[in-house]
Amino acid sequence: MDTTIDVGGEKETRPLIEQIETDIYSGKLAPGMWLKQIDLEERYQCTRLTLRHALEQLQSRKIVQRVPNRGYYVPPVDQAYANNVRRARAHVEKSIADELIANVTGDSLARLSYLASIYSEALKTGTLSDQDHANLAFHRELLTSCKNPVMVDIIWDLRRRVPLAAQRASNTPAELERAAREHFEMIECLRTRDADRLRFVTEKHVGVRPIQN
Repeated sequence: MDTTIDVGGEKETRPLIEQIETDIYSGKLAPGMWLKQIDLEERYQCTRLTLRHALEQLQSRKIVQRVPNRGYYVPPVDQAYANNVRRARAHVEKSIADELIANVTGDSLARLSYLASIYSEALKTGTLSDQDHANLAFHRELLTSCKNPVMVDIIWDLRRRVPLAAQRASNTPAELERAAREHFEMIECLRTRDADRLRFVTEKHVGVRPIQN
């Protein structure tokens, strides 16, 4: 069932932008799909002007593309773009290693250990959705130790630029098991306050992997 949101008239487009972006990331609005304005107005219960402003913002960030006289569509994710996103994300996440180590608490380390275990278990018995939620929960907790909200926003923005379907295409069992091990490696780096090692593990974890459209 689609989520109906109140964007507060013409002035407030941020909730609508976030909802469309979330639906693209999750695959509800799939790569190659044309975004018919009348359908989106009904789906999100918004006005045409608010929708147009939201789509313009998403176009400026290359989340959607526009063809003159035809409209907006969700672009396919190509290998080069996905690799560039991963490189950018790795660069940003490595840059906050020292801050994470400086701010992480014992309680956060305990939560990270618990969430890493949940993710490992989800790989054995959970659904794809369970795995996605567990992975996001781990990284969300990890970023609580970064006190720069702008950096956190940038990291989440980069994560959402490659839809889940494209990410899953490269997730072989071996890759997923490696990701699970790296969660525990990150925790150990935080516990031992080894920033250089944390940067190294982060580079491996984000990495550049092949995708399939």
